[in-house]
Amino acid sequence: MKKYNFKNLNVIYTEKEDGNMKDENIRNRFLKSIDLKYIYLPKQNHTNIVAPFVNMSGEADGLYTDLKNIPIGVLTADCMAVVITDFKGLVVLHAGWKGLFSGIIENGTKYFKEKKNLFAFISPSIKSCCFEVRKDFIEKMKEFNIDEKYLIKKNGKFYFSLQDLAIDKLKKEGVKDIHLEDICSKCDNRVYSFRNGDIENRILTLAYLS
Repeated sequence: MKKYNFKNLNVIYTEKEDGNMKDENIRNRFLKSIDLKYIYLPKQNHTNIVAPFVNMSGEADGLYTDLKNIPIGVLTADCMAVVITDFKGLVVLHAGWKGLFSGIIENGTKYFKEKKNLFAFISPSIKSCCFEVRKDFIEKMKEFNIDEKYLIKKNGKFYFSLQDLAIDKLKKEGVKDIHLEDICSKCDNRVYSFRNGDIENRILTLAYLS
């Protein structure tokens, strides 16, 4: 487990040693160990939907709250968890390439009326060293007008930087301060990676304002 405090923002993400956070029993034991009684999680499905935490009737890949001491989070295993705050309200996003391409960051920042002094945290996630992509992915980039500058060609193969795209999108939305956890989920054995075979295992990234 790693924990950070940025002003009144608290961010925690789990590691393999904390167990599979997709398992509700393991997740509840973990929450109890850090003195949290509950957490709000969206019904993730690689969408661009960001919903208020009190209105989670359908699928969503991001949650928003402007209440203190309300922990919200997402589950990942290569995708990014992106936390955005103005220290009054808080958004936590599950951002893989599908969500990024279709505007989940833009939908998340809509909750902040004044996009001033926004801060963002990006969790461990698969980086360009390991995120190999194929022709169909490159076609999707064209469909969504994603700049080819995020593609890296090595040894005849193509790799993509989710983090660089996310950072550029955050900056365009007015986020000036960004903390990137410089850990590739596929390279680093401390966290789960779908591409390393962790098909059903997930890490949890949660955040709350105090």
